[in-house]
Amino acid sequence: EALRHPASFLYVARGILGLPALAGRTDPMREGERGRSLLLLFHVVPFARYTIHVVELDASTRTIRTREHGGIIKSWKHTLHAEPAGEGRCRYSDTVEIDAGVFTPIIAVVGIGIYRYRHLRWRRLVRKHLMAEGPRYAVNAEAA
Repeated sequence: EALRHPASFLYVARGILGLPALAGRTDPMREGERGRSLLLLFHVVPFARYTIHVVELDASTRTIRTREHGGIIKSWKHTLHAEPAGEGRCRYSDTVEIDAGVFTPIIAVVGIGIYRYRHLRWRRLVRKHLMAEGPRYAVNAEAA
């Protein structure tokens, strides 16, 4: 369920990437949704106008597929998937297909670093913030 919340993205990307258009949003992503925002590196350096299209959101398989692009990135096809891995545990994976022309090898290396960081942040989010009724930060934002 946390995969669907923009607040989760903001949490796991904090420190590396910022999407100002998601700030303060508490409603979950929806299949077919398309958004465009300035993508900020380290929350300060403008990288590109970035477009994200949620092409599939399948609760039964716990899978989200997005198609993204912006700046030198011609295509960023992203699949997020979570599956049960025992009592109170899950296995989470990201699969990304990148086309950035001649910059693809550089963007791929940067992407690996970003996803390693994001996976560390996901583990922290799960340990400290997830509750049965949803992410604590989203629940608190809705109450405010």
